[in-house]
Amino acid sequence: MAVPPAIEARDLRALSWWLIEEVVAGRVVAPAGGLVASVMRILIALGPEPLSKEQALREAALIGRLMGGQPPRDEEEWALAESIFEPDAVAEFRRWEERV
Repeated sequence: MAVPPAIEARDLRALSWWLIEEVVAGRVVAPAGGLVASVMRILIALGPEPLSKEQALREAALIGRLMGGQPPRDEEEWALAESIFEPDAVAEFRRWEERV
């Protein structure tokens, strides 16, 4: 059996739906499905993957800039801001950029 894309992407929501489809279609038997569901519960309980030290420092530096009223400096910081903040907040940061 090929590895489902949901596993490669580490997407528990997509994996859940895949597992339901496979059990209903009879391609995965209940005991195996139960094992996968148990492991998924463990992964959810563990919470999100911890950030690397480098990523945590980048986020801290960006947040420090933003707290000082300064917009992101480059495309990499803009992409990071867009991954962390809601669109309304990013729009506000872009407004700050227009002042500079």
